[in-house]
Amino acid sequence: MSDAALIDHMDVPILVGDPEANAVHMNPAFERGFKVDAGLSLGTPLAELFDGGGREAMLGAVASVCSQGTSVRCRIRAGGVGWCAVISPIENQGEQVGVVVLLTEEQAGADQLMSLRRELEAPVDEVALGLETLLEETGGRRNPGHRARLEEALRSVERLRKSLDEMATVLAGKQPEARVEPFDPAQVVRQVADATRERFAERDITLQLLAPTSLAGFTGDGSGLEGALRALVDARLATREPPARITLGVRRLGPEDAEALVISLSETPREAPFEAPFQDDPALVDRLVALGVRLHGYIHPRLGRTTILQLRPAS
Repeated sequence: MSDAALIDHMDVPILVGDPEANAVHMNPAFERGFKVDAGLSLGTPLAELFDGGGREAMLGAVASVCSQGTSVRCRIRAGGVGWCAVISPIENQGEQVGVVVLLTEEQAGADQLMSLRRELEAPVDEVALGLETLLEETGGRRNPGHRARLEEALRSVERLRKSLDEMATVLAGKQPEARVEPFDPAQVVRQVADATRERFAERDITLQLLAPTSLAGFTGDGSGLEGALRALVDARLATREPPARITLGVRRLGPEDAEALVISLSETPREAPFEAPFQDDPALVDRLVALGVRLHGYIHPRLGRTTILQLRPAS
């Protein structure tokens, strides 16, 4: 069976273009879904087969595939239906000979999610403005504990903004760009400790912090690392039998280890020793892996258990 015959039997819209990005084949599912007659449309530029914003999105995506030779995703609408498109190059013996477009109908509710995301922007801005006003108006008169809470709340709002931006990117059928910016891991660890200190006291857990004043020189997603580390600490605080002490540490390794960064979260048991390393939520582990973190868990009958986060070396 030929490639064209295989494509024609698939119940998803598929469009094939030549090296000049003109349509050379479309399967029946594409004709039905996009109300197109293959007999009249073959030879037409791929982007011209779509209307409005879909034409613009497809034009940019196809141009990117033709120039870079890598697959591109985009989101379009046609006939009131949302579609996710994957545009990939067709290669033969290392030479690009065309492109193929595979379209899948979006799950119901994607547009509603995008609308809800837009509605969240205004209240997030209002919360940020209120917190900034409180921080400025109280100045030095507010006690350090209250000021720390306001600063933590503002950082949380900023993380929420970034997450909303990434949500919009995902809903548009694109891959969010990795956040890469200078950050100080020592400051990140201190902020996590400050944000959770009251919860430690509520559960009668001693918090010990082992962190230098600064560890400048690292680049990456500092905000994402802070959120993930906070989730690690929260998970340990929420256990039915919490540890007697949690030690949060951060240090830079020596030149023999390429000056990589190590963050440690050690737990000292109250009575009975821990039987196994802490089992973190798989989704949280995936978040850490996406941040470039290598995660290790260790256990010692007397000293307790330790979770180690190792990050790539400082730039």
